[in-house]
Amino acid sequence: MVLWRKFALTALGIACPEVILEMAAGQWVRARQCVREFNSDDLEQMQATTQQHQRTKATEKGGTKEIWTMEMAFFADMGGFRLQTKNREPFPIDARQLLYLVRKGYVQLPVFKPQMIDDKNKVDVLLRAIILCQISWFLISVIGRWAQHLVVTTAELTTVSFIFCSALTELFWWHKPADVVMAEVIEIDVEVNEILANAGQDPNAWKMTPLDFASREEWWWSKAWWNFLNILRKMHCSFGSEGRPIDRIADSCQRVLPRREQYLLLAITTGCFAVFFIAWNDDFPTATERMFWRASCITMMSLLYVGLAISEVVQAYNIFQRRSQQASPGLSTPRSGIPAHGNWPTPKFGRIKRLVKRLDKTFNKVRNNSPDDDPELYVPLRVILPLYVMGFAYFFCRTYILIEDALELRSLPASAYASVNWEKFWPHLG
Repeated sequence: MVLWRKFALTALGIACPEVILEMAAGQWVRARQCVREFNSDDLEQMQATTQQHQRTKATEKGGTKEIWTMEMAFFADMGGFRLQTKNREPFPIDARQLLYLVRKGYVQLPVFKPQMIDDKNKVDVLLRAIILCQISWFLISVIGRWAQHLVVTTAELTTVSFIFCSALTELFWWHKPADVVMAEVIEIDVEVNEILANAGQDPNAWKMTPLDFASREEWWWSKAWWNFLNILRKMHCSFGSEGRPIDRIADSCQRVLPRREQYLLLAITTGCFAVFFIAWNDDFPTATERMFWRASCITMMSLLYVGLAISEVVQAYNIFQRRSQQASPGLSTPRSGIPAHGNWPTPKFGRIKRLVKRLDKTFNKVRNNSPDDDPELYVPLRVILPLYVMGFAYFFCRTYILIEDALELRSLPASAYASVNWEKFWPHLG
């Protein structure tokens, strides 16, 4: 199962590296927010009262005591902790759920030993250094070829785009452990239903874990992403856990991205796509291939900004809807396409009524295709259908670019096989 998850994420990284970048950025933002919350003043006071139990936890950084670090936040959000309650099997909890339990006095902040992360972090620093050297040399070689007017193939440009995207992904995940195989179990002598009752929560309303209320945040992109993953699940290509409560926190979860980070990712992705435009006037084997390459470049860049427009519209609509509900608490927006009340005019409309109900039932399955009809994962058709059209167009363009990288090799100019003459840059080396 672990091998399949890694293979699936690798395939996703090849097909849609920008999605992996967005995923990493969201998880980094979430980890940073958790670090701030854990290191807040009120938690530091709680920490001081239980210092005798937490002797290895606090670290000094720049003269400021930290009781929570980015490594710890990533570790927790990956499912590094499992909560063992009374009369229930243990289930994973993330950093905010752990923080809730600490604030409410159900658990003490765990004693964090470096071995808890180091033993699970299988990414060797030396391996990272070797990869960094290889990437740096490749980029220097591509720049050298361009400076000496040698042909830079489309495959090399695609690799540069992948490197740009992957390097930033690695930067966001720099403090993230490579894998969590064995989680740390936190045991409490309290029933889950008691925790939920004290929080004023329905004991049967949760969907993933009983502590959903403490940390779960879904935004329009995460809902659309879950909709796509549920389609893959029905095709027996599952990324996450099938049981409830879940037995692990999915690697592919999409965390909420603030608007500033969204625009930052927009600029980064624009740079990744702009690399492909360098081959705009290259000598492709045929004019048709050049036309398709140009069309793919334009389409991908256009889809990026159409996606931005959809994001702005959806977020503005959500703000308007929240304000409307606050102004009129009793007003609810029906999610079905047909009215909840009212009679059809005459019996001759009976067939139309049945047809509309069937269509509405089908559309509801598209709007929310989660296994347990999770209300948090409802996506309007006016959002999900354009996104699927855009996703198909993006996948077609990305696939063509990868195919063209191989097709171009059948007819390359002679300069494509020439090596960079480094003596022109540093004559004294000769």
